[in-house]
Amino acid sequence: MKKSQLRKIIKEEISKVLNEASEGELIDAHKPFKFWDEVGELLKRDLKNHKMEARGSFGGGDWSKVEMPFESRIQYVRSRTVQPRYHGSGNDDNQLLSIVRIFIKVLTDEQYQEVKDGEKINLDRIMTLEMMVEYNHERGGFTIDESWCKWHHPFTGKVFEFDLGGGSTHDLSDYIEREIKFAVKKRGNRIQGAAFRVV
Repeated sequence: MKKSQLRKIIKEEISKVLNEASEGELIDAHKPFKFWDEVGELLKRDLKNHKMEARGSFGGGDWSKVEMPFESRIQYVRSRTVQPRYHGSGNDDNQLLSIVRIFIKVLTDEQYQEVKDGEKINLDRIMTLEMMVEYNHERGGFTIDESWCKWHHPFTGKVFEFDLGGGSTHDLSDYIEREIKFAVKKRGNRIQGAAFRVV
């Protein structure tokens, strides 16, 4: 018998003794890929209710307004099992956690918008958010391990990157919407005649 086969048998026997589900069994039971696909669709739907508004001298010098929608994408990273400190709760003490990376960016119809005096304002990728999110499929609840924002200055092209920290929530869409509004408020005050906000 090969060592790998022996290790597998020993692992299975230990799991039976401890009455714990394996990671594969938990994945089959909770279907994390399907779960995150559904979360991604809900997030896209909720973000359609919001846009980034840029007000300023766009389009030849007159005070005008540009509204840009948000786009989101979820990338599955990995899953892992954890064992709660309290034992004796019954079968399948192991809990499945799945981790994803969420990307959010602002979409523009055109990369550059003309402004007065022949300048150009670059609204392409003006703001992007990226966060690592973990979900406990047994207990529910999202944990945001890390979250950060990149803000591309519309005139100079300089990139500001800042940490948005982490947190926990049962409503991921609401949490992300608050992160977006905070990031826009932090960097999108008045920039050379242009003001930004979430509407």
